This record gives sequence, C-alpha cells and structure tokens, in this order.
Amino acid sequence: MSARLPLLPALGMALGMALGLSLAIPAHGTDLAGTWRFTHALPAPWGAPLDGSASLGGKSLRLAAGRMQGPAPLDCASPARLEATAQPAEGLFQGSLPSPALPGAQGLGFSRFPVQGLRVSCDKGVFEFHQADADTLLLGLDNRVWVLSRAPGALAPADSPAGRVQALLEQHFSGPMGFDAATAQAKAPFLSKALNHLMAAYLARPRAQDEVPPINGDPYTDSQEYPTRFAVGTAQHHAGGARVTVMLADGWRRHGITYELVRENGSWQLDDLDYGQGGRLRHGLQQ
Repeated sequence: MSARLPLLPALGMALGMALGLSLAIPAHGTDLAGTWRFTHALPAPWGAPLDGSASLGGKSLRLAAGRMQGPAPLDCASPARLEATAQPAEGLFQGSLPSPALPGAQGLGFSRFPVQGLRVSCDKGVFEFHQADADTLLLGLDNRVWVLSRAPGALAPADSPAGRVQALLEQHFSGPMGFDAATAQAKAPFLSKALNHLMAAYLARPRAQDEVPPINGDPYTDSQEYPTRFAVGTAQHHAGGARVTVMLADGWRRHGITYELVRENGSWQLDDLDYGQGGRLRHGLQQ
C-alpha cells in the first residue's frame, strides 16, 4: 500500500475539523508544525515493501502553514491542504490494516484510540500522519510504516552526544536487534574502547546451552520484545562526559534508559547504559 492517492478536490470535508492553512490543532491539544526526522521503518502488516521511499531514513520533513517540504514524494510544490484527523484502529493507514485492526495497530505502537493525526493533500497526493505520541508520527508509504520523530535528539547536531545516540539507535532499529558478535561489531564505531572490549569478552565467554545469559535480550532497549520507537532527549553534560535519556515505547509499554557517553578521539562514544534501580550494561557484561 502506498500513501500516494489521486488528489480528490473535496477530500477531508467528511471528517470535519479542517485546518485551512494552519497547523495548529487546538482540539487535539498539540501542534504538528516544524521539522520531523525519518528514523526507521516498520514492516507494514498489509503487504511486502515496494521499491519506492526505501531511503528516507535520516531525512527531514517540514510541516508549516499550507506547506509540506520533504524528500520525494513528500515534496509538495502546490499549497497543501491540512486537516486534523481522529482515526479508530480500522481507519489507520487508509484502512489498510488487516482485520481485526486493533492487534495490528498495537503492534505498530499505538495504545490510545482514536489516534490523532494530520492529513496533508497537495499536488503529490494525499498523506496521512498518525500520532503515536507527542514527538512521534507514523506514515504508511510504499508498504512501509515510517516513524518520524521531533524529539531533541532527532534534531540535534550529528556530532553532539544526543546526535550520536540518535544515529546509534537509528542504525539499531533499522537492522537486526539481537545481541551477538555481528551486531556488536556493527555498533563498534559508536562505543568506547572500554565498552567494546567488555562486549567482545562477554560474547566470547563459553556458556552452557541451557544457561540463561546475564544479558537476556536487547541491551540497547532493555527489552526482550523490541519496542517500535524511541525518543532521544537532550544531553546533560558533566565532568566525565554526558548523559542522554532515551524513552522507548510500543503499544503496551513505555520506559526510559540513560545512555552515558565519553569523549574519545574527538567523538562522543557510548560507555555504559543505566537501566535504573542499579542495573547497568557494564554489570551484565562483567558476569
């Protein structure tokens, strides 16, 4: 399914709450104007991905009064018509979720219904953005469900602590999320020398087949059931480095992790993860 549809002149009149040329949405208690970043794509429950829009990760979309500016096919040349939406699970992604729609909607990370959002109509088509939380939108495009974020980390400079955490998590959410030698190697450029050494030693340690390992799941999200989205907060600097809080969520759970970074060779590198209540990545790696 693609979110690109023939442009209908009278589109949006039925659901009401038309926004005209303003993005302010008083009835929804939010404002979707501003810059959003494509962080990663989730598999669409309704079909195999198509060739288009596969390379949106890391690109930006700007929503403003009467305008939408972004990478193709979201590069509206004409004035855009903007409408607030409120969709039940069955109405999300232009009704493409397989029936029953609720499990599919929850699997994509929605937990409250109806889901508030925004419909944008312009010369390039009709695009529906569904709001998973205050800083996250989901867009169905070419049989992918793209996640867009406006959390501080998504808009931070790439070489800042928050920007480095953002890049690490974008890579993590866009590829295999299991914890093994291959995924550890892929993330090695983001990790401090000390943390890379601890990971290599942990993964090389022999363990019995029936033994539950100390790290039993994904250390970067502190979960066994992977979350669908993340929001990187602002960095808190201190004498030894920086701390960045990350909120992770899906349709059932929301929790936070603190990423701790140090400066090495001119770059911010992940040095530890603080899970709260005394739990730390380094502690698990040393067992």
